[in-house]
Amino acid sequence: MRKVKKIFIWVVTFVMAFSLILWLFLFNLEHVAFNLDFYKNEYLKNDVPSVTKMEIGELLKVTEKMHEYLKGKADDMDVLANIGGDLVRVFNDKELAHMKDVKNLFKLGFWLKDISIAVFLAFFALLVWQTSFVKTLSLLQKGVGFSLLALLILGVLIVLDFENWFTLFHLAFFNNDLWLLDVEKDRLIQMFPLNFFEDAVYLIFKNTLIEILAITGGVFAISKLLKEPS
Repeated sequence: MRKVKKIFIWVVTFVMAFSLILWLFLFNLEHVAFNLDFYKNEYLKNDVPSVTKMEIGELLKVTEKMHEYLKGKADDMDVLANIGGDLVRVFNDKELAHMKDVKNLFKLGFWLKDISIAVFLAFFALLVWQTSFVKTLSLLQKGVGFSLLALLILGVLIVLDFENWFTLFHLAFFNNDLWLLDVEKDRLIQMFPLNFFEDAVYLIFKNTLIEILAITGGVFAISKLLKEPS
């Protein structure tokens, strides 16, 4: 019976830790995905105004419309913009269809973010009930430490071959070929080249790792302060 309880405690610990890591990752993903300053810097870095023939102000207006759409505040992102002196439709039907798939993926992400923090809090409370607050902090530290190692390994693998991982991501999450765009004519890929996503993923991973380290350090410090007498 003791062995079963021990296994149960460790399973709950790792689910709790994974839920926290997932919440942090999705929180940072959302922050980067809707950070207009990040987009502006990337547009300038990748010379997007020159490629798309759109002024930076127009690009940011289109980006704000895209953000509204992905957040569910707009029914579509079929937008007009001043391109090369003419008011024209920015995205074609294929691009808009792909963005509908992207919006559904964001909906899933929003839902998972809410579920993951709820699972973390529920399992944290369960461990406190089954053990103690201090013991739960110790278990959390170990679980998060293991998750941190896994995240570091994943991050290194992605950095070593980002383009391949980017392709695998699309094959896994999209059941069509709408994401295969033409850089010569499709403005979506002109606005968001591979470098954009590489920088976004790097920033998401970096922020998540920093937060995990901060949480681990904080938990360790609190555990020391509240350490139960042996």
